[in-house]
Amino acid sequence: MNILKLDTNLLLGKGRERECYIHPNDYTKVIKVVYRPDQNLNQNEMEYKYIQYLHKNKIDFSHLTDCYGHVNTNLGPGYIFDRVLDYTCEQSKSFKFMVLNSFLTQEEELILINELKEYIFKNNIIFVDIALSNVLCKKINETSYKLILTDGIGGKRDGFKALLYQYSQLFTRYKVIKQWNKFLKRYEKVSSMRNNNE
Repeated sequence: MNILKLDTNLLLGKGRERECYIHPNDYTKVIKVVYRPDQNLNQNEMEYKYIQYLHKNKIDFSHLTDCYGHVNTNLGPGYIFDRVLDYTCEQSKSFKFMVLNSFLTQEEELILINELKEYIFKNNIIFVDIALSNVLCKKINETSYKLILTDGIGGKRDGFKALLYQYSQLFTRYKVIKQWNKFLKRYEKVSSMRNNNE
């Protein structure tokens, strides 16, 4: 059995349950590994199932990272996802970082947010983790950006609600609207922190 070796030099980030590492053999991919199994959130499995559902329904992935399945690592089982890179091949910054440090004008930020909203509502994307740090701001050329969801898509836990997200358009739409409103409030909060620093 082939086991990929991960170490701290490859560590990109850390969430409540998972750590994210650059793939040692492919810098355009990352591997997400559970380091807190006691959280019992099964985020990797949940996201993989939801992404498979999106593929089955031929959903556009222009604002999402894809998942390529399971891999064995020295830190335990992981899942391979796309890494979000700028057109220069540098690691994209989080939207939170961009807002707090005023890399964009507020008008530019709102344009990006509206583009993301249009995508999410058009495709009924369940986005449960509304932290701005989980949304990366991909620089696609010298003057243009795109927001990419990298974490927290699909349900929070496996079970009846997760099934409803796939089989009930009405329930899904309710959840999409609810989470989007939370995301906007989070953006307003982060934006106010930026304004206080100016």
